[in-house]
Amino acid sequence: MAAVIVDTADQESVRAAIESLRVGKSPRLHWREEPTLRHPIIARAISGMPLESLVTVHIFSRGLPYERARRLCLERLLHELDQARIRSAIIESRSARLDHLDLLLVLGIRKARILSDGIRVDWRLPGEEPLLWAADVVAGATTWWLDGQPAGFDILAHRIRLVCLD
Repeated sequence: MAAVIVDTADQESVRAAIESLRVGKSPRLHWREEPTLRHPIIARAISGMPLESLVTVHIFSRGLPYERARRLCLERLLHELDQARIRSAIIESRSARLDHLDLLLVLGIRKARILSDGIRVDWRLPGEEPLLWAADVVAGATTWWLDGQPAGFDILAHRIRLVCLD
């Protein structure tokens, strides 16, 4: 799971720069849907933007359900953002049911004092927030790197802080 961290003053210019990376009528930028030849172009563009990124990775066994691994990554990601005094996080909306499960996780980690009340968490559809596209690029490049395809990650590595979970 990945987050991009952008100073409030830079958000509009970063959004515009990310939107400019779309080709044709594509409603958004998505790493897996882009031709592999465009990956280095996209990675170089994002690596030059005023942003940092945080990626949480859980290398899980087949016995651990995907949603459980995702929740572990989300919990750690939100905790790390909170510790860095990030005051707002936007999570990509997946569906009303899955967003509700994410909300229950947020409420639970707040109650357990893993997450403070100082960070606001919202959900947005991917088509509504270009900053989510940048997080998708970072997550995609990291996943491909883990699968032995390092080109995108190598370009973005100086902008990524990677946290591996047990």
